[in-house]
Amino acid sequence: MSKDYLLLPQVKKDLKIVEEELAKVVAADGVKLAESSLTTLRAGGKRLRPILVLLTGMTNNYDLSCLIPAATAIELVHTASLIHDDVLDEADTRRGFPTVNAAWDAETAISTGDYLFGIAFEVLSKLGNSDIVKVMADAVLALSVGELHQMRTCHSLNQTIDDYLTKIKNKTALLFSAACLVGATLSGASEIEVEALGKYGENLGMAFQIYDDVLDISGDEEILGKPIGIDLKDGMVTMPIFFALEETPQSKYLQKVVENVNSTEEDIKKAINIIESTSAIERTKNEAKRFIESALETIDLIAEGEVKKGLRSIGEFVVDRYH
Repeated sequence: MSKDYLLLPQVKKDLKIVEEELAKVVAADGVKLAESSLTTLRAGGKRLRPILVLLTGMTNNYDLSCLIPAATAIELVHTASLIHDDVLDEADTRRGFPTVNAAWDAETAISTGDYLFGIAFEVLSKLGNSDIVKVMADAVLALSVGELHQMRTCHSLNQTIDDYLTKIKNKTALLFSAACLVGATLSGASEIEVEALGKYGENLGMAFQIYDDVLDISGDEEILGKPIGIDLKDGMVTMPIFFALEETPQSKYLQKVVENVNSTEEDIKKAINIIESTSAIERTKNEAKRFIESALETIDLIAEGEVKKGLRSIGEFVVDRYH
């Protein structure tokens, strides 16, 4: 089972408002794309990014009139990126439900993702805060750069762990950071607090993605709601693969699977067995934990209280979860 994390009663209550707002803004135009958008949103998820907006929004003045739109927008951006990812990965399921490209087609999925990006910035624009819009725009730009970098390096072993860390920073960590920056800024937190919380979010996001890459190798397909080994099949060289290639005498076979664009299910299973025969998984988990330690160090500047407890709990959850 998955370790749970502390969700403050106030945040838990207000997260329900975010869920209602997500459905409301997506369906507002009554267009065809609303149906595919709602299908993805209703599949659920951890909603970590809007939770971070709300939680860091409690740093000073907790103003729901601006925090709800911001939390809604960041989840729309995240959902849009997932839909686009599923097209690139040709994924059939996510969280146990058919993806948009599986239920409809790739064209509808791409349009749905674009639609959600557009709605997200329409929601943000109504806040009348150009600083917040810039934080989110920078995060989306980084996400796009990370996705492009990932596409260009698929099935290639001509890359390093530093390349991998840059990719996941752009693709995942900077959106976590944006969630914290937005929440803290909207609360009227001090410059030092905003900077610390942004760094917390970045390190949390790095750990989150690194551990996600562990789950792609050693997770439970039924719990995850998607097949194991998708990244390996897509030729993505993640941290467990880097470490396994360093250790195993069967690295030639593993290299072949990574570089092969037509690897079979049997190839993927054998490659996973090779990775699991090394210390790669444990080493990768330890790297994720180091990022969490860095995240928690950055919030030492935040006064002790419920916000700090919540952030610590989320950090523990990220490296001790199964879905």
